[in-house]
Amino acid sequence: VSSRCGLKYTRLSKNLRHIVNAITKSRTEDICAGGIKFVAYKKLPLHAILEFQFKIPGTTRYAAGFGEVVRIQSRIGQKSYDVGLKFLWIQRKNAELTDAYVRKKRIQEIIEKLRKK
Repeated sequence: VSSRCGLKYTRLSKNLRHIVNAITKSRTEDICAGGIKFVAYKKLPLHAILEFQFKIPGTTRYAAGFGEVVRIQSRIGQKSYDVGLKFLWIQRKNAELTDAYVRKKRIQEIIEKLRKK
């Protein structure tokens, strides 16, 4: 579902060590139970491993974990990229909260569409 919230991430090496000790701030565009789409201002390599953290919308909790860049696409006319990040590991409770948020928002979207008909 379409959802914007703050995101922090850092790129990791293949042995899961920080490549750079800098944390990059961004925002999500979409959230689903298995991953997120977010905006990056520097191109990330396909299959890069990221350590991430974002606030789960509608809660006071933060989801943190590791993910793999599975898609990257340049945004037309902008110096930024849409990045698809597949969750590799996320705490179970945070995965459940994220999934509950996605389901609730999707149901709201369907109800709104039905009301417009």
